[in-house]
Amino acid sequence: MARRALQLRGLVETVRSGRVPARTLAIADSRSLVRSMFLASAARMELLPYLRGGREFSEIVGFTGSKRPERLVAWLAVGVELGELSLRRFRYDVRGQRARALAAGDQLLLAHYRSMLEYQAGPYGQLETLLRSAGGRDDLARYADDIAKVSLAATPFVASFLRQIVADVHPEVVLDIGCGTGVYSKVILSADMEVRVEGIDLADEVVAFARAELERAGLGARAQLHVGDVRTWAESAATSFDLVLLLNNIYYFEPAGRVAFYRDLGRLLTDRGQLLLVSMVAQGSVAAAHLHFMLTCQGSTAALPAPGEIERDLAEAGYRVMDRQVLVPTEPFVGWRAERR
Repeated sequence: MARRALQLRGLVETVRSGRVPARTLAIADSRSLVRSMFLASAARMELLPYLRGGREFSEIVGFTGSKRPERLVAWLAVGVELGELSLRRFRYDVRGQRARALAAGDQLLLAHYRSMLEYQAGPYGQLETLLRSAGGRDDLARYADDIAKVSLAATPFVASFLRQIVADVHPEVVLDIGCGTGVYSKVILSADMEVRVEGIDLADEVVAFARAELERAGLGARAQLHVGDVRTWAESAATSFDLVLLLNNIYYFEPAGRVAFYRDLGRLLTDRGQLLLVSMVAQGSVAAAHLHFMLTCQGSTAALPAPGEIERDLAEAGYRVMDRQVLVPTEPFVGWRAERR
């Protein structure tokens, strides 16, 4: 009875504070944060695939090389309380839906959670320093592979947009700028058995991955991928292109230089050539605002385009916007199709 009386008094005091709704929401936020941090650390350690089928604690100690088993026990207990792990007959196993997907090797989720502790959370933790400093972070280089894989969440929407345009244009040669993992080069090559693709990306390891993926798909013979900066590469490019793709990457280019960049790309287009852009716009959703904030915290001048900015810049660069489509119904995620005037 005494315990219940104490609990009741605590509840009464909480209600009297007038902040019950806010505190309830804060508790829910905290649980979500703990789940995200747990899964992020598990993804970093590549531990969940190892736990599939059940492992005894001594086995997990050996796998992790833990010198502080009490910390490992405490970490595993967090997973059990979250429902992401189970503990039966002294064996730990994956249980939760997210944990099972990570254990099965879902590359998008693995990249999402791996990037969470530093790339996604880092700018918020460093906000005071970032606001008072002229410098910035180097996440775009440090986490290039994870960033490329996280962007795959939009693949079904962008792929549909691309297939529609390939069917309309019937391009012979396509330039995929910032080709990343090669996912959109693969869409183009699969949509038309005659088309050839050239791709370019700054990151050696990402291009190597893309080459391997296209070879595995039997599409490598019609693809040529380069490592480098497209702005330098374009100066000596000998090929003209029927389509030039800027998919999920215009925000990496300095806003003040985008008009000139579009003009330079126009010189790579054939007479019937078209420029395709896909990008989030800086306003309209939590995801867009979060991405824009992370970009502005980099040492570069990366930033999402503002509403209407793409259209204005393309017009100034001598293009006519032929089509503008919102690709994801719940997000300011837009595709533009333009031709030179």
